[in-house]
Amino acid sequence: MIAKDMLDAIKGVTKTWKAEKRKADKQDRVSTKELERMREKPHSISLKDAAFDVMEEAYNKASSNGKYYANARQIMYAARPDILRITGKAQLDDVYFTQTLLKDYLEEHEPNWKVVWDARGHIAEPYTGTRIGLGGIDIKQYIEQWHSCIDVELPEIPVLINTKGPTNRFNNVLFIEKEGFMEILTHARIPERYDIAIMSTKGIPVKAACDLIYEMKKSNVSVFVLHDFDLDGFKIVRSLREGVRLSQGSDVIDLGLRLEDIKELPSETVFYKQKTNPQDYLIIDCDATEDEANFLVESGNEYQGFRGHRVELNAMTSEQLLTWLELKFTEYGVEKYIPDYETLKKGYNRAKYLQFVKGELEMEYIKDNKEYCKSQLAPDHLTELVVKELENNPKLSWDEAVWNIAKNIKDCEDEEISVSDTED
Repeated sequence: MIAKDMLDAIKGVTKTWKAEKRKADKQDRVSTKELERMREKPHSISLKDAAFDVMEEAYNKASSNGKYYANARQIMYAARPDILRITGKAQLDDVYFTQTLLKDYLEEHEPNWKVVWDARGHIAEPYTGTRIGLGGIDIKQYIEQWHSCIDVELPEIPVLINTKGPTNRFNNVLFIEKEGFMEILTHARIPERYDIAIMSTKGIPVKAACDLIYEMKKSNVSVFVLHDFDLDGFKIVRSLREGVRLSQGSDVIDLGLRLEDIKELPSETVFYKQKTNPQDYLIIDCDATEDEANFLVESGNEYQGFRGHRVELNAMTSEQLLTWLELKFTEYGVEKYIPDYETLKKGYNRAKYLQFVKGELEMEYIKDNKEYCKSQLAPDHLTELVVKELENNPKLSWDEAVWNIAKNIKDCEDEEISVSDTED
């Protein structure tokens, strides 16, 4: 009996002690975990902190140390590998980077950077400053306003003839499947150096874009298409050639990117949520090669979808893009625009008359002397003179070159007269 009472007493005491011990152990374990978590927290770097650490280096890489404009996605491509390495994360949302992280950085640090973001589709002419949005009404009005006036325009005395549209201004268009590259190309003077209009959209072309290209082709304008190396890029070329709903297709030139253009560029994985293999569409409908189709669509089936790779234009730095683009222009023979000799003669006569007016006559006397320009015969080798002038300064337009030629000839004539007067 005594033994039983002693056993019960011991159990009672130890029961309480065990409960307290478990409680203490539990608290200790929780505290230890919390301590470990707190110890790890300072070493966990946020996406924002990582992005801010590498942002300047990424911008310098994308822009060649500020030499060129860089669009936001080019900076993202340059920054992404370091951000993922620093944070240990597997993915970085491109919209979050371009629309939040990059803008936060620019607002907080206010660097003097040349950064551009995507905008709506448009076309921009070389030299004239004309820039038209790719909307149905805007394009219709733009086409209706196309003109080229080589007649004398007074009282203003402009060097450039009055044009809108391709006539006597350009015969090539560069179509880019996305926005954000216009500033890069403009800063590098691509439109003037090649007398090429720049046209861009965001994704698959709309009816207005197809309508404009169709009218351009009727005026013997060549259209070169620049696109990502992916399924959508091939779809864009096909859409322009076949036309979209209620629009005509046109014979455009696929400039790239193609498989041979991406050897040194990083690719990214892409998934296709569809039951049919996109390879068939790429090869049969889009003129992709088997090797291209195998790269873009690597594996998959109708039940799980398909997996492949893609390469964006933005994977190139601005300098890489410009170098590649100029090599392509050389390959396809894209050159400065020079009109026929008769048009050059009209431009020359116009330039001679306006220079005469500008330097010699009062405005009241102008109307009686319009026949002056007809006495100033254009040189027989005017075309050769224009070619040479443009070779010396490829950023000039043909009519600016003619203006310089007319002025130089006048200066020589004035010098001869001055010498003759001195001899007399």
